Amino acid sequence: MARAGDDVRSDSASSHPETTAADHVYAAYFVAQAVVGVALWLVYAASPAARSWVGLLPARPAVTAAFAYPDLGVIVLGSLLSAWAIEGRSPTAVPLTAFTTGGVLYPTLYLLGWVSTTDHTGSGVLAIMLPPALLTSWISWQVWRTRR
Repeated sequence: MARAGDDVRSDSASSHPETTAADHVYAAYFVAQAVVGVALWLVYAASPAARSWVGLLPARPAVTAAFAYPDLGVIVLGSLLSAWAIEGRSPTAVPLTAFTTGGVLYPTLYLLGWVSTTDHTGSGVLAIMLPPALLTSWISWQVWRTRR
C-alpha cells in the first residue's frame, strides 16, 4: 500500500520510458524521408532532365507520375506520423512505422520486378528507393523490438 509522499508510478509510465536518443534519430530520419520525398516529386515535376533519369517509360512520363499521389499520401504522410508517434512514445509508433515500411517496400519491390523484366528502365529510381527501403525497414524493426 502506498503512503503519502511515496513515488508511485503507474504501469503505463514504467512500460513507456522517456524518449531515447535512438528515438530522436529515428524520428529525424522519418522527417527527413518525408522532406526528401516531397523534394523528389517537386524536382520530377519541374525538371525534364530528372524525368528522363527516373522514368520507367521515358516516352510516357505518366507511368512514373502515377506513383506521386501514393508516395505523398502513404510514404510522406506515414513518415511524418511515424516521427510524431516515435517522439511522443505513442503506442501507435509500431503500427505507423510498419505501415510506412510497407509503403516504402511495395514500390521498391515493384521496381525490382520492373527493372529485372524490362530493358532496365527505372534502374535510377530503384537505386533511389533501395536505401530508404532498407533504412525504413531496419528502423521499423528497432521500434517494434524496443516496444514489445
